[in-house]
This record gives sequence, C-alpha cells and structure tokens, in this order.
Amino acid sequence: MAGKRVNLSELADEAVLPEARVPAFVESGPRSARVHQVAANPLNTRDLTSDRAKIESIAESMRTHGQLQPCAVVARESFLRIYPEHKPAIGSASWVQVTGGRRRAAALMAELPTLDIVVKNGLADSRETWLGATAAENLDRQNLDPIEEAEIVRDLVKECGTAKAAAARLSRTPPWVTQRLNLLRLAPEVQSLLRAGEVPLRDVRDLHQLPPEKQLDELRQRQLPINEPELTAVNEPEAEGAATPRNAPSRRSSAASAIRRLGGTPDKIAESLRAELEPDDLQALAELLLSGPAAGTNG
Repeated sequence: MAGKRVNLSELADEAVLPEARVPAFVESGPRSARVHQVAANPLNTRDLTSDRAKIESIAESMRTHGQLQPCAVVARESFLRIYPEHKPAIGSASWVQVTGGRRRAAALMAELPTLDIVVKNGLADSRETWLGATAAENLDRQNLDPIEEAEIVRDLVKECGTAKAAAARLSRTPPWVTQRLNLLRLAPEVQSLLRAGEVPLRDVRDLHQLPPEKQLDELRQRQLPINEPELTAVNEPEAEGAATPRNAPSRRSSAASAIRRLGGTPDKIAESLRAELEPDDLQALAELLLSGPAAGTNG
C-alpha cells in the first residue's frame, strides 16, 4: 500500500502560495506572489524616491482597499535570458516587475506580505520589447519630468538602432524623439531647472545648439521681461524727422520671441511644430498662413 503523500511545501519555513506552483513559463490571470519575490525593474530610469508622497498615498489605499490593479511581471528565467548582466540586481527573486513600480514600492512601505501580479513573459522576448514596455509605462505618467523622458528614449534608441524605429515603438513622431535626445545635450544647470519645473520646455528646445557654458546665460536672457513701449503724453507732437515714434511697439514682440524659441528658421520652426501639433492642426495652420495678405502677392 502506498504511503501517505507528503506536500513538500508543508516542510518549508514559508508556505508556498498555490498560485506560485504554476510553472514559470505559463502566462495566466492575476495571481499572488510574495513581495520580496518580485524584483524591481533594473532598467527603469524613473526615480521612485522623488514620488514618496504619491507612494505613501498608494500604500494607504492598498491598506484600506487592497491592490486594485496587478503588476505586470516576467519570470526570472525570461528576464535573465535577455539581461544576464543584471542577475546581481534581481538577486534570488522569482519575478521581475515591468509595470507597477510604485505599487511594488507602496506594498513594501505598507509591509504587505503579497503583491498581485500578472505574468507577461512576452515582454521579455527581446531587449527592444522590454525597453519599449518600460518606456511606455513611464511615458504615460503625467508627472514624469522631461529629462527622465529623455533618458528612457535614449536607452530605447540605442536598442532599436535608430530614432525612427524608437519613435515607431513609442507611437511618437521622429521629431519628438529627436527633441527629447537634444535635452540630454543641455548643461547640467539647465537640466536641473527643467526637472524642477522652473523653466518651460519651450524655452530650452534649441539651447543644445549652443556650447554648454553659454546655455544658462542665454536662458536667463530669454526669461527677461519684454520691455513695455514707452508712451508719449497725450497729444504730444512727434519730433520732426524722428526715425522711430516714441510710442512704437518694442521690436522684440512676443511673436519674435516665439519664433526664436522654435528655432528661428522655417525648417526648425516646422520641425518644432510637427512635434507638438496633430496633423489636422498642422494642416489648418498651413492654410491660415497661406490665406493671409502675404499669400495674395502673386495674384
């Protein structure tokens, strides 16, 4: 007579969750995993420490309501097949997180024992696929700063081989990708101001064309307030032969400043606008420009 079957998990110090007995290569619906068995994505350039307030909020929500959305993960073997050099970073973890980095951090902060996961081993088919998924996860976050975006795009371009291929992977335009890469050519001081939200992106788009040591001075010049036109007294007659009326508007108009920020030349202005406007808006803008008074000079 056969002896009683022994469940090996009963002999272990820590019971194995039922879902964890599913073979690693099988993809299925959400399951639970021990939090410490899910490693953070080593390729994520996002600085989670800057999101502490948000992570605390998520942790409180998870304590109260539980985890409402699972984290996408891949099996350890799938990840190490494409990134064997990151074995020390993931340690002995069974899974590697792709999406849900803040949820994982919140679970650790809340000292929750488990994390809901869904296995998506297809995201580890290649390095390009992995970086594309990581980039898409991060770029969808509204509070991602432009330099973090640029670092994500840089890594994906390196893996895809060209900016055009990376743009296709991200469903963005090639000019958008180029603009993000140009941000990494900014001086560290300018990057810091951009990350802190102290300067808008439009003010630094073309600064990469200057030597790094001149960029900060140029940025400060652009931020100077535009001089208001000096007004003459009511009914004050103009001096005879004066070259410019005293109440003429400043030569540095808001339109001139905008043109300069967009690159200053028609090709650069067009590149900047293509990166920001939808095709329908670009078409409408072109029609408006061509329908103006200047467009009728040829009859």
